[in-house]
Amino acid sequence: MSDDRVGAGWYETRRRGTLRWWDGTGWTPRIEVRGRETTLAADSASVRRQLVVTEIVLVAVLAGALLIALWGSLPVVVVRPVIIASGGALVVMPLMVARQLRLVALPARRAGVQTRR
Repeated sequence: MSDDRVGAGWYETRRRGTLRWWDGTGWTPRIEVRGRETTLAADSASVRRQLVVTEIVLVAVLAGALLIALWGSLPVVVVRPVIIASGGALVVMPLMVARQLRLVALPARRAGVQTRR
């Protein structure tokens, strides 16, 4: 009778540069991001803090571009690309980050088939 169980170890996730610990029976919250060991909760909190800072910067850029367009001496045609880019980034960035947070929790392959680093 053969034992098909996969041994404990670090296995790749679907998020590049991130490994997750398999204890031999199930996935644990332990992860390794670019060589630094942490947990899923701590990594999610860190990514969310980075997202908040990014969103604040994008809002400031968008507000600045709108103020320049309304009261500045630059024509709207010059400022319009900044308004469109920062507004688009404000919408797209949270969606991309949410996807990355979902991917880190998933194994690289379907359940039960791990890819060892």
